Amino acid sequence: MAKTKISVVQYLNSAPLAWGILEGPQKDQFDAVFSTPAECAAQLASGEVDLGLIPSIEYQRIPGTRIIAGPAVASHSRALSVILLSLVPLFRIRSVAHDIASRSSVALTQVVLNEFYGNKPAFRPTEPILSSMLADNDAALLIGDPALRYRFDHQLPNAENEKGFLRNGAEPAYTFDLMERWNNLTGLPFVFAFWAARKGFHDTAIAEQLTESRAFGLEHLDTIAERYQEKLGMDRAFLLEYLQKNMDYHMDSDGVEALGQFYKMAARAGALKSVRGIEFL
Repeated sequence: MAKTKISVVQYLNSAPLAWGILEGPQKDQFDAVFSTPAECAAQLASGEVDLGLIPSIEYQRIPGTRIIAGPAVASHSRALSVILLSLVPLFRIRSVAHDIASRSSVALTQVVLNEFYGNKPAFRPTEPILSSMLADNDAALLIGDPALRYRFDHQLPNAENEKGFLRNGAEPAYTFDLMERWNNLTGLPFVFAFWAARKGFHDTAIAEQLTESRAFGLEHLDTIAERYQEKLGMDRAFLLEYLQKNMDYHMDSDGVEALGQFYKMAARAGALKSVRGIEFL
């Protein structure tokens, strides 16, 4: 019997959700494919996989998908790994270069700029290399591991360390945590990603397996931080604190409410053409 095919994001912030699938009791229950967030969405949309950890905005763009209740990549205050670096104040931004792997965070940036500032700059996909992102744009959106890398290397603002991408003067770039901005705007958490099932997939028992995979991951955050320490070249303590304090892996009722608000605001900002209701498998 064929295993359920599942698309897994390789970023550190997603690792706890998939740790049971990759390293634990659920290892033999799935056929795992490793992807970026954008690739996960494309694979689910095409039917290449049965399940995928998709950016939350993509639920609105992939017909027939349904959300697996419970496990999610979320945050309640400061995400640390979804940041907007700007050479100008937010109200003056006219162009944003964004990581080609990003989907929900692009929409979140559109929402924050539109709802807070009435600002609708141009968005341009590119590789997450700050010097090229900011060469011709006012701001750069970094997500996941590249954003963490920047945070680790620039824990204090320092223009000397940012010479490679500063264009004017000696002031360091503005750094905005987009989750923090969202929380200021709504008072709600933000759900960046969740497991979703393709159209026509009906195995409801899968929710329990994915919840168990998350539980295994949360029990082994030390191991995950240690594993990624070498991969990312950052201190284990920094990574562990990020997993424990900045990320949350549960979609509760507040998270569902936040999704509904996000989708409505994303439509107002022009990131969605229409909004459909939230449906669970």
